[in-house]
Amino acid sequence: MHDLDKTPKRARATSEEKLINAAADLLGKVGPRAMSVRAIADRAGVNHGLVHHYFEGKEGLLRAAMTRLVHEHAEFAKKQSGGSPVPAPLALANDQRYLRAVVRSVLDGEMELAQMELTAGVSVPRGVLRHVVNARQLQSADAETKAIVTIGMAMEMGWAALEPFLFAVAEVIDDDEKERVRQYARGFRKTFAERNLHELM
Repeated sequence: MHDLDKTPKRARATSEEKLINAAADLLGKVGPRAMSVRAIADRAGVNHGLVHHYFEGKEGLLRAAMTRLVHEHAEFAKKQSGGSPVPAPLALANDQRYLRAVVRSVLDGEMELAQMELTAGVSVPRGVLRHVVNARQLQSADAETKAIVTIGMAMEMGWAALEPFLFAVAEVIDDDEKERVRQYARGFRKTFAERNLHELM
């Protein structure tokens, strides 16, 4: 009897996992507004009624999917930076699933989803901000600190989201040149962070 009790739980966990992964993929591909419950269920290979049964609807599933993405992103950023609170330059370009989900959520006006990393307590930029505030022994971040962290975040997200367009506009064509431009951009971002964040501290 004990083994029979585990089977439905295992099936539920498998179905939930499939739905969360499918929703996470679709967040970046079509965005939260254009995503339908049926499309998520079809991609997951499960009955669409399970979305309502397990997550109480599309919104609950999207929150679960974005929560998964932000936790995966926080681990990725920590690994890429070698444990530093300041992310490695241009590393976000290698985490497209998370980036696209955030960008599409912002474009769709779904700020609660886009800001899920704050709700989950794993925001990489917020971690940088806290690090600088603590290093400067401030009670809270001043406008200059907030501006520098925000500019660094904009550079990182802009590059990660727009690299093919940026290369086309700047006529960066062959792979060797692309890598040289990336190296320069990494150095620029690193210098910006080091100069500005260290001056603040």
